[in-house]
Amino acid sequence: MASIKTKVAVGLFVIIGLALAVVTIIWLGQSHYLEEGQYYIAYFDESVQGLAKDSPVKYRGVSIGRVDNIVVASDATLIKVILKIESGLKPEDHCADIVAELKSVGITGIMFIELERKKDNEPDLSPEITFPSEYPVIATKPSNISQIIKGIDNVLNQINALDLQGITAKFKITLDTINKTVEDSQIKKIASDFRSSLDKVEIMLESFSHASLSFDNFAKNADKTVSGIDSIVKENKKEFTEAISNFKNTIKHADTLMGNGSKLIKNANVKLSILQRQLFITLQNLEKASYNMNRLLELIADQPSQIIFGEPPSEKNVEPVN
Repeated sequence: MASIKTKVAVGLFVIIGLALAVVTIIWLGQSHYLEEGQYYIAYFDESVQGLAKDSPVKYRGVSIGRVDNIVVASDATLIKVILKIESGLKPEDHCADIVAELKSVGITGIMFIELERKKDNEPDLSPEITFPSEYPVIATKPSNISQIIKGIDNVLNQINALDLQGITAKFKITLDTINKTVEDSQIKKIASDFRSSLDKVEIMLESFSHASLSFDNFAKNADKTVSGIDSIVKENKKEFTEAISNFKNTIKHADTLMGNGSKLIKNANVKLSILQRQLFITLQNLEKASYNMNRLLELIADQPSQIIFGEPPSEKNVEPVN
């Protein structure tokens, strides 16, 4: 009977010992109690969602430790992350050059801590620590996602700070001023002046035509005079033959001169007619430009947004001026 109790006691002792050994091994494996390493603290002024205990700590992509604990700092603002560096790297020897940053693994949302050396002239973005720390502190900087969100918030705040109503009102006032300036420029009066100039050109052309007729009448009268002189010369042929011959030569030269003058007047009539047509076309183009400008101002006043978002106007075919 005593031997059975002894065997049972020994068996229970062995079982309990084995259970304790297994539990101890599991606990040591989970707690990393026997692992060598040094502890450091990093304070983050942003959300650490996705970062958990035993998350890796990497230096330029190489794992050098893990996250030992994550708690809220004593100021109830910052997040205190205790790091255990298990490699031979000693950040305290390079505290002025080492900075910690939260990074994510792909699109899974899992976070890890990346240690990196500061770049030259890089500003110190680490939050201010106003309380004592039990381990050496590693400086931190905002994550890329945090910086992007902060930049978007700044842009939205600047947009909200803009006085959009005031800008719209000033823009409308500017359009009204432009419209009034165009109206005050008296484009219609300028067009009327062009018409008056065309009328004067027509009157001048008529004057040239009358002058041409006068030259023609003068030539006819000269021919009649020559005929009369011929009859007189026949009666007094001997006395005036030589004088009449000289006079005929003079008349012929005068007739040639008048013919050249008539051609000159006709050429002037043609050039003035071309000038009249060109001035009339210019007047029409000016009236069209005035009409298109008024339409553009009315369209901008009704829909100012088309200045930024509107489509470019279609090309217009301009007829050549003959």
